[in-house]
Amino acid sequence: MSKSSKLCHKTFHPRSNIFCNLFDKIVKRPSLQFLGQCGYHYYEARIYRTLANILRCLNLDGFDILLTDYIAFVEKSGYRFEENFNLEFTEICVNTILYWVFVRKGNPDFVELLLKKTKKDYAQDRSCNLAQRTFTPVYWPSPLGGITPLLYVAQTRQSTILKILLKYGILEREKKPINTVLTILLYPLRMRIAVDHVLEDIQEDAKTCLVLCFRVLSVISIREIEVQLSLGRHPIISNWLDYIPSTRYKDPCELLHLCRITIRAQLLTNNMLPNGIFSLLIPVRLQNYLNLES
Repeated sequence: MSKSSKLCHKTFHPRSNIFCNLFDKIVKRPSLQFLGQCGYHYYEARIYRTLANILRCLNLDGFDILLTDYIAFVEKSGYRFEENFNLEFTEICVNTILYWVFVRKGNPDFVELLLKKTKKDYAQDRSCNLAQRTFTPVYWPSPLGGITPLLYVAQTRQSTILKILLKYGILEREKKPINTVLTILLYPLRMRIAVDHVLEDIQEDAKTCLVLCFRVLSVISIREIEVQLSLGRHPIISNWLDYIPSTRYKDPCELLHLCRITIRAQLLTNNMLPNGIFSLLIPVRLQNYLNLES
């Protein structure tokens, strides 16, 4: 039985950690005996092929095992290997996983599991949060190189997955959240046309994505949108201003929404989004409001 089949059927033994095995195979290659003299391009393709073969047929249980394996590898590999090579290796593994979860699969259940596992077991430091890493080019410069999962989801207007990311505070961690709004509203349609989505569906998805963003943000810069329009950009929603609440750009923001922002910011600072919401001694209706359900 192949490693990928074992993972899919949840028989993967922890002593045969896929990442340890892959690391050992790379290190033992004669062409990589002097790792400090080699760039990542010498072994990136091999890492991608190996993980892609596993991720291609992986079910949710198998993905859980793979993430557990990766977390165990990261926790134990730091003292075994040369630091720079170890960091390069883990970065390529992370980016490959992200690429398959967000681009190739686009499955909300996989995204939810990724966030739960990495938040609890690995990503206590925000800099290690897997959902904020960038996709890496594989084999050659890629149009997805340097794109975060949040930006890709905004480009493709995947409202279900965007909602999951927002619940975990991904947008609130952005230095310039308006860029996500601009991407949803103005990014060209070609990425969704490639998977046979008609214009009407894309518009509805874009509207839903905007509504979700407005549940997180208190201010929207209309001026920045207008600047982009003056440069010849075309909004996916013709009457886009109708879908931005007046309390986000001209009228005073609702007190209830400001309370939501403040509470979520405190929970995010303590790495307690979204689960910490449901430990608060408040009515369920308010818990759901904090969790962006309305």
